[in-house]
Amino acid sequence: MKRRVAMRATSGYGLSVVISGIVSIAVIPAVIIAAGEAAWTTIAVAQAVAGFAFVVAVFGWGVTGPTDVAAMPVAERGGFFFDSLLSRTWLTVLVVPIAVVLAISLSDGDPWLAGLTVSSGILVALGAGWFFVGEKSPIRFLLLDTLPRIAGTMIGAVALVATGDARLFAGLQLAGVLAAAAASSVDILRRYDGWSFTISPVRAVSNLSGQGAPVTMAVTTSLYVNVPIVLVQLIIPSATAVYALAERIVRLALYSTRPVVQVAQGYVPNADRAETVARARRVILLALSLGILGGWAYALLAPWMGALLSGGTIAIASALAIAMGVNLAALLASQLTGFACLTALDLARVLARSTIVGAVVGIVLMLPFTIWFGVVGLAWGLAISEVSVLAVQLLALRSATSAQRHVTA
Repeated sequence: MKRRVAMRATSGYGLSVVISGIVSIAVIPAVIIAAGEAAWTTIAVAQAVAGFAFVVAVFGWGVTGPTDVAAMPVAERGGFFFDSLLSRTWLTVLVVPIAVVLAISLSDGDPWLAGLTVSSGILVALGAGWFFVGEKSPIRFLLLDTLPRIAGTMIGAVALVATGDARLFAGLQLAGVLAAAAASSVDILRRYDGWSFTISPVRAVSNLSGQGAPVTMAVTTSLYVNVPIVLVQLIIPSATAVYALAERIVRLALYSTRPVVQVAQGYVPNADRAETVARARRVILLALSLGILGGWAYALLAPWMGALLSGGTIAIASALAIAMGVNLAALLASQLTGFACLTALDLARVLARSTIVGAVVGIVLMLPFTIWFGVVGLAWGLAISEVSVLAVQLLALRSATSAQRHVTA
């Protein structure tokens, strides 16, 4: 019975990942070919700005929310969700105008396209996917959170191909995000009691206490994930489109392996510490193998994929593909060693430390490397930062697993 429930949950979340991944891939050529390279660049820069602002708007609930919901009594879930929604709404109201102005000024493209795109990326913070994960509702996650957003993106892509209007695409995508947030929130608040409506900003601020650690870690990660494309736009704007495409392929590869991470997160922990360590060792080997395979495949196939997805209008050079392949290899490995192994071995502090190390290395290297070597230098700066993250995690895991081996002996 438990195995059947687990399989149903895995298939539900996996289906969401597959659908989202397919649509994300299909949208890239639609935007680049139908709207043009300038629109693609504007969207990419606006999405980078949104990536950072989103972290502020969601304020840690996306990180800690699933665990909190799973652990709390059912009677408290309604109040918990409404409090989070209240705070996230006020944060969104504050950050969207700032992000819109920033996106418009940085993208130097269509201001309406930049504004709609950045708003769409930030307003995802009002969604409730994390809550559905916590209450183990994969079908609601699929139907109420994933499908409305995907529908907005798909309808927008069709409208874009038919009209060539990128603003229409961004507007319909935003409508899908809002529909998902509204449908999810109504469903949760209808099913759970224990909440009372208020728009009090004081209460919204008070709900933020205790969220400092996950927010700090998320903001730090977001800095060196989203800053690169902004650096390219500021220093070598002619390379923004190609870097954005190369980076998007990396994200799609990471997204496609999310089910592997989720399975590993459930596999490693065990009541027997020795067994946990043994499983962690297996996952570490899997992580390194997956990283090497994924990085090699990216370096080899990215130029071909770039040409395919852009209709031959954007060329990813082999030098850039190799650097981004190293970046992807480290990311594929570290998401398993970090989220599956370190957390299971009670080494979450190392996960935070590795993120900070990667951010510091990336921020120190990316600017000078971009100035000296262009977009390829930027990619190598990012790759070295991600390798630093993986190195910190592997050193900690080596120490932890070696200590357990000595105890067992």
